[in-house]
Amino acid sequence: MTEMYDGMSQEGETDLRQELSRIDQALDIMERHSAALNDAEVTVQEEMRRWDREFKDQHLHSINRSRKHKR
Repeated sequence: MTEMYDGMSQEGETDLRQELSRIDQALDIMERHSAALNDAEVTVQEEMRRWDREFKDQHLHSINRSRKHKR
């Protein structure tokens, strides 16, 4: 049986510590590869902008102005 102290069981505290450890590991990886992550984010944002522009050109190019700006 787990003892309660400060409102949290020992099992809950070990689960919390494991989650914090996992998050710390993920942050360490992200810090080591920050340049690559930044490049990937920029690439994804550019692709999303290009897709949005192409979609709008294909679907809204010959639509009257009042309908075009309802999106």
